[in-house]
Amino acid sequence: MKATGILTLVNAGLNVPLIFTSTISNALILIAIWKTPTLHTVTNVLVFGLAFSDLGVGLISQPLGIFLLINPLGQDAVPIFQMFSGSLSAISLLTITAIGVERYLALKLHLKHQEVVTVRRVVYVLVLIWVCSIVAASSCLWYGAILFYKAASPVIVLCLLINMFVYQKLYRVCRMHHARIRDQAMFPDEHLHQRAIADARFRKSVKTIFLILLALILCYSPFCCSTLAIITVTSDFEKGDRYEMLQTLYLFTWTIVFANSTVNPALLYFQLTEFRVIIKGLLRKLCACRNTGNDFGNEGM
Repeated sequence: MKATGILTLVNAGLNVPLIFTSTISNALILIAIWKTPTLHTVTNVLVFGLAFSDLGVGLISQPLGIFLLINPLGQDAVPIFQMFSGSLSAISLLTITAIGVERYLALKLHLKHQEVVTVRRVVYVLVLIWVCSIVAASSCLWYGAILFYKAASPVIVLCLLINMFVYQKLYRVCRMHHARIRDQAMFPDEHLHQRAIADARFRKSVKTIFLILLALILCYSPFCCSTLAIITVTSDFEKGDRYEMLQTLYLFTWTIVFANSTVNPALLYFQLTEFRVIIKGLLRKLCACRNTGNDFGNEGM
């Protein structure tokens, strides 16, 4: 077997555990938000949309990707894979950008934020993101993925610029608020204590979303570089073995992209206390139900 064939099998094997981690972890995030009224906030509606797209990666994109890796005859399904993967990737980037903008508006609008940025309006934004992403990625079925990547490039650059603007503003304002509260700590009162708690919670949420954005950039950068390399190679290069190796490495970058769907819920779990507490409670209930079922089974025997 050629080296590229071995690497392809290794790539398929790496995707198997990622399917379980992305599916289970994102399902837990979705259940936690759905079952907990205190998590029904504007920000968490967007987080719900992000987790749902990551769940789609584990349930659709990765199994289809493994099928294409181990089945050379399944090339007819490549456009379908590109459509699903492209749309879910676009949804993730646009949703993360929307979360950053929402956090900026929360800081900019203050008390008016709840009037302007409502749950209903955020749901409309999520629906628009999903519809536009799926329609745009559907072009892979007729015109190939290269056209979709070229059309998506300006949108990706715009999203990155928006995030750069939003997070540098958030960083400056959060730093100023933290310094102000620290200076006022010499005259403690109940109102100041509540402000300090709210400020710490806000900074924690901003930090978490920034880490999710950073993880997305790190996971998608190898894919973008390899895609650019494949687009720009000459026809003479395509006839050599090095091009076959480049294509194999390109498929590995998809695995790195898929890993992002596991990283996102992990960041939410370890960074945000409310998610960690609720998910631990869900897991305890699940274990208790399982133990109860085993006890009934033993008694029946």
